[in-house]
Amino acid sequence: VSTSISPRSGKSFKEWLIVLLCVLLTCINVSLELRIPDYMSDITRLIQSTGDNITNEIIKTGGLMLLCAFGSLTAAIIIGYSAARLSSSFSLNIRSKIFNKVESFGDSEVKKFSTASLITRTTSDVTQIEILIAMGLHMVLRSPIMAIWAITKIIDKGFEWSIATA
Repeated sequence: VSTSISPRSGKSFKEWLIVLLCVLLTCINVSLELRIPDYMSDITRLIQSTGDNITNEIIKTGGLMLLCAFGSLTAAIIIGYSAARLSSSFSLNIRSKIFNKVESFGDSEVKKFSTASLITRTTSDVTQIEILIAMGLHMVLRSPIMAIWAITKIIDKGFEWSIATA
């Protein structure tokens, strides 16, 4: 059974567009999450300083921090939804191909497989692939982007932080 994305060019293009959207939203999500410590640092600096307009600056910075958190949450929800839709579409395609392949078997081929084996392949195995795709687009994709982005931010902070990270 071929597990590649179906040759229907319109559907395949749409699926690759969703993957690209997930990559873009993951970059946005990581960017927003890594801005929150900067805002927290600004708030800490503002608390320790003196001046007339400190309270307004703290509220403004806190508001920006909350906007980053809300934007990050929104991006994560869209990524999760898109990844779930894509993985379920992919597993539907695989299950359809498995069903068509089993349906084309002759009597001698059907006797080689047990009913339990066929059910396992169409449920458990395909579900594992579905989970892998969904988690891959959400977590596995996010980890290297987060690591690279965070290391880049740390390098900008100073040589000592770079050595500690290395």
